[in-house]
Amino acid sequence: MTVTRADSFTELTKKIEFFSDFTNSFAKSPFGNQLGRVTNEKSVNQSLKNLIMTNLGERPFQPYIGSDVMATLFENNTYEALTTLQLYVQNCIQNNEPRVNLIDVQINSDLYNENEVEVTIVYNLINNPSPINFTFLLKRVR
Repeated sequence: MTVTRADSFTELTKKIEFFSDFTNSFAKSPFGNQLGRVTNEKSVNQSLKNLIMTNLGERPFQPYIGSDVMATLFENNTYEALTTLQLYVQNCIQNNEPRVNLIDVQINSDLYNENEVEVTIVYNLINNPSPINFTFLLKRVR
């Protein structure tokens, strides 16, 4: 087999895209005049954050999609409130995201900055057994 110059610059195996979605900002891709996309783990991470940040009943004609996470952000910073928040996140993922096998949900709250809660979700995709960690902040803005 002879190796040509084009083979040294061309990717021989294409990365498989199992899941894809548009970016939340609907920004254009730098390559061409198309919408930007996120694929695989980034797509699922974006979907998880969107589901958790959506209030129950907020989407028209889909009243059971979302969670009550926003209602718990203004509660006092106690163990019971953080446990309730953790249950809301777990139920939201298990009921609304079929691409994810949930492993663990961890809620961390800083005692010095009570205006934000760190949510860490450990999961694996249904077609990939390796665990994925996804961390984001829930902030109180009012």
